[in-house]
Amino acid sequence: MATLDNLTEKIMDAVNEYSEQVQKELESKLDETADKIIEYIIENAPRSGQSKALADDFIKTDKGEGYNKTIVIHGKNKGMIVHLVEFGFMHRSGSYVNPRPFLRPAFDAFTPKMLEDIKGIINGK
Repeated sequence: MATLDNLTEKIMDAVNEYSEQVQKELESKLDETADKIIEYIIENAPRSGQSKALADDFIKTDKGEGYNKTIVIHGKNKGMIVHLVEFGFMHRSGSYVNPRPFLRPAFDAFTPKMLEDIKGIINGK
């Protein structure tokens, strides 16, 4: 016969197990989405024809862990020029260099699906 203490303990164990499972699935979904974003950036960022092109400069960095995990996608060395390429700029010669967005479209393409997947993971679907 199950006592109230045993029932409480079993409920707590089930909640902890579910929580750990959700945390692993969330981390996996976050990593998967970050990888897709980086692939999109590599395919769509301008290439200068050099071996160290802007497209090859992007990396992901994990910050925190568990429910507080954040993945930051940034340029290793050329991060200072991304906004110029993304939004366009006026060259020193006076000519306007058109924008070539690649970063924002990457996030716009994959983030909504990731958020829906996260809602599904949390709801147990």
